[in-house]
Amino acid sequence: MSSSKRVSTAPAAPKSPTVLAPTLVIGEHAVLTGTYLITLGSNTVVHPRTKLNSTYAPITIGNNCIISERSIIGLQSPGSDQGMTIENGVVVEVGAIVEAKSIGEGSIIEVNAKIGKHAVLGKHCKIGPMCEVGEHEIVPDFTVLFGNGMRRIDRSGVEDLKLKMVARQVEILRKLIPNNLAKFK
Repeated sequence: MSSSKRVSTAPAAPKSPTVLAPTLVIGEHAVLTGTYLITLGSNTVVHPRTKLNSTYAPITIGNNCIISERSIIGLQSPGSDQGMTIENGVVVEVGAIVEAKSIGEGSIIEVNAKIGKHAVLGKHCKIGPMCEVGEHEIVPDFTVLFGNGMRRIDRSGVEDLKLKMVARQVEILRKLIPNNLAKFK
């Protein structure tokens, strides 16, 4: 009998070197590729169908972060190999593309937002749905980007509460997402 399944003849993407915290939750269908180091912190959740690409620079993601499905993290074309750092408590929502140099603690990147190459986001920033931060742009702490390039400063003073909310969300996702950490070690 002949099998009806097709066998891919494309070469497999290179498996990236990784440093993975033991309390990391990573979905089975997440993709970690590239030649540079990918470091994922404790109590971070990487949803299925997320792509982390370290082909052009290393990626470091801190603790208590949530990287949602269909998001793309890492440089997508050559540039500087200085790397990317996503600090603690950052949420990257569905379909977002992040090529930044750094994302500050407690920042939220909403649905289908794009952070350009080597951009720097300060702490507790919020990038609205489908908003874009340009290449090499520096966004100050507490900035909210929304609409068609509109900006304001968030002076609510609830940063600690937001970080606690992200930590609670991580605990709930830990129960909902089947963890396949062993596949990526």
